[in-house]
Amino acid sequence: MRSRIVKHRGVTRAEEEPGQPNAESVVTLAAADQARGLGLYRLEPRTGKTHQLRLHMASLGLPILHDPFWPELRATDPDDHDRPLQLLARSLELTDPLSGRPRRFESRRTLSEWAGLVRESNG
Repeated sequence: MRSRIVKHRGVTRAEEEPGQPNAESVVTLAAADQARGLGLYRLEPRTGKTHQLRLHMASLGLPILHDPFWPELRATDPDDHDRPLQLLARSLELTDPLSGRPRRFESRRTLSEWAGLVRESNG
């Protein structure tokens, strides 16, 4: 998925607009729960725009479960943790800017909506 994403100061949500793409994400279906009509996707951002993954998924017609921003902005209680956004950074890879060495960090957390349904695969 490639698009042009802009974030205007003072506006809560970023938005896509026509023009030269400045945001790129690779989106792959990793698992499906057909009974609930849900998909587990592996998202690999190639750039780092504000709300990039959330906006790209919503643009594909696949908004992230419990996202209060897309497809519509909803009022939420910041202290209500009953429906957490189902977006999880499983791993992060980067080149250390000081040493120049590659670094990789991995999380052991899982998405609450997928607990026990599938074994979330690498990364």
